[in-house]
Amino acid sequence: MDLDFNAVIGFARQGGKKKVVISGQKDLAALASLSEAKREGWVEPLAIGRSFADMDGEMEIAFSSVDVDEARLRALNLIQSGKAEILMDTGPLEKRFFSLLFDQIKGIGGGEIISYVSLLIPPGTGRLTLFTDTLIHRSPRLKDKVGIVENVIKFAGRLGIERPKVAALAPLELVNPALESTLDAAILSKMSERGQFGQAIVEGPLAMDNAASASAARHKGIMSVVPGNVDIYLFPDLESAHLTAQFLAWVGRLQFGGILLGTPFPIAIRSPLERPDSWLINLALACSSKG
Repeated sequence: MDLDFNAVIGFARQGGKKKVVISGQKDLAALASLSEAKREGWVEPLAIGRSFADMDGEMEIAFSSVDVDEARLRALNLIQSGKAEILMDTGPLEKRFFSLLFDQIKGIGGGEIISYVSLLIPPGTGRLTLFTDTLIHRSPRLKDKVGIVENVIKFAGRLGIERPKVAALAPLELVNPALESTLDAAILSKMSERGQFGQAIVEGPLAMDNAASASAARHKGIMSVVPGNVDIYLFPDLESAHLTAQFLAWVGRLQFGGILLGTPFPIAIRSPLERPDSWLINLALACSSKG
């Protein structure tokens, strides 16, 4: 199923108006995106923080004079009380933000692993491809990777990708006991064979060449429907995910969107991998994941 960023924004438009509470620092690009979504009728914004308005005057947001941490606490309270459905936080994305967020989520019943998925459209494919985890887990263990895979499969289903093909990446395609990433990928692949990830197909370990190219995979003796048809790239660690995404963003000039997964309510943020104009995509992703 071919999908692009316009289709994701279309899902948000069709999903009805969502109440979005904003916290964080002043970000004119975020407000411009919020203003556009409000004009199109798929968000109803609330805001907490210091006073400012967006550039075009379409939407005045009156912020109370509180600091960023206090604004975030108040925003989370609005979510918890049911007065808002989606959190849009404009940063900064620092350790203090994630500590506050994770503590509050635990307090309102969040028990899943939290992970981040980045979306891009590789040249020549015309369809969304997902990278994970690109923000949260520096060195995920096997248990973490199971949660990360479950998160992204569930999210792919909300985008209409009912049988996602997942490449569990490693430095090489052979299982090497000295490389934990190859062992983890092999276990995830076996779990997939046993139906533990539903209809999703997880193949691994795969090096990047035989994940991206079916002919390269066949040359290595890998017979699978995943190589050359990957919907989701599961990276072995944050470093490899970031380096790959940064290369594609800066050298390939590809646009990324992204969203936090595993949270009890949708959260729109913008990771360092994404351009300021990605805010509209990220907000649409959060609205599409609601419900």
